[in-house]
Amino acid sequence: MKKTIFAALAIAMSLLSMTSCNDDELEVSDANILGTWVEDYSGYPYYVSEGRLTWTFGNDSYVAIHIYDVFAGDSDYTKTYRIGIWGKNVISFNHVMSDYSSEDYIIKKLTKNEMEWQRVGTTFSKGTVGSDFRHFVRSGSEAQ
Repeated sequence: MKKTIFAALAIAMSLLSMTSCNDDELEVSDANILGTWVEDYSGYPYYVSEGRLTWTFGNDSYVAIHIYDVFAGDSDYTKTYRIGIWGKNVISFNHVMSDYSSEDYIIKKLTKNEMEWQRVGTTFSKGTVGSDFRHFVRSGSEAQ
């Protein structure tokens, strides 16, 4: 009986030692999201974009967003952002608005070249890609 328990524990420990965190994952912080990110859903064949959104995060707590829409053309605007005020991996936009109109996303994945967000209070499904779920790749000139 003891040998069986010992063997099971040994197998469990060896499996745990082979499982490790993804070395590419970065800590969610302002420093690790600085730069330009492009929304990219090429890995989601059921989502068809009608344009392109480019997000440029500055170290001044502002993000510049450039929108190219096939039908409406180009437009630009900025938002304020903060990381961590509503949770460790939560990015909040327009958090200083007094009318509770902030947008809050959990950063689910952050590597040097890829980032995924999920809107707080929602779950991933095919119909939420591009609104409640967002996927980004680092701009080609900044990719590492």
